[in-house]
Amino acid sequence: MWERILELKLKKLNQNDGKCEVCGKLVSLADCQLAHKIPSTKHNIRTYGKEVIHHPLNLKVVCSLRCNSRVLRNLATHPVEGKELIERIREELC
Repeated sequence: MWERILELKLKKLNQNDGKCEVCGKLVSLADCQLAHKIPSTKHNIRTYGKEVIHHPLNLKVVCSLRCNSRVLRNLATHPVEGKELIERIREELC
């Protein structure tokens, strides 16, 4: 599992030239975080599945908790954006 997380972080960092996807700050592999747009809660995993919640389209590489909180697209507060993201991920998974 840790290997997959490192692989995802590295891929996202490379795609974004080593920068936080929110603020643009340079960030290292050791210091970055993977932020879920749709939160990785038990309810969301049960409802949408791990494949959707942990899909690269639902993840952003960020430098801090502050930037992490700025990527959230909880379905309760962002219903349209959240549903569109879930649909897009499901299309990619098919």
